[in-house]
Amino acid sequence: MQEIKTTQLVKQYKNLTAVDKLGLEIRQGELFSLLGVNGAGKTTVIKMLSCLTKPTSGDAIVGGYSITNEPVQVKRLIGVSPQETAVAPNLSVKENLELICGIHG
Repeated sequence: MQEIKTTQLVKQYKNLTAVDKLGLEIRQGELFSLLGVNGAGKTTVIKMLSCLTKPTSGDAIVGGYSITNEPVQVKRLIGVSPQETAVAPNLSVKENLELICGIHG
């Protein structure tokens, strides 16, 4: 069973195509790494899969749910930890997680 499957996933910003017809299958239990140079679209893919940004076209299924039609269910299954500084640097890790969970439901 695929835990993540993308079908012709595209993200465009004005005249820039950040992700172009991505086709990807990641099976349950599989170890996977998303590699590429700066600007290759890695962050954009993660943002689409975690429903933080909508694809221009195409779709992805995450844990059996569509990122375009069932984003609430997808958000309940996954979490993303950005490399940037914590949302609230004066809070503990636990407090930051609780804050983010409260924002995303």
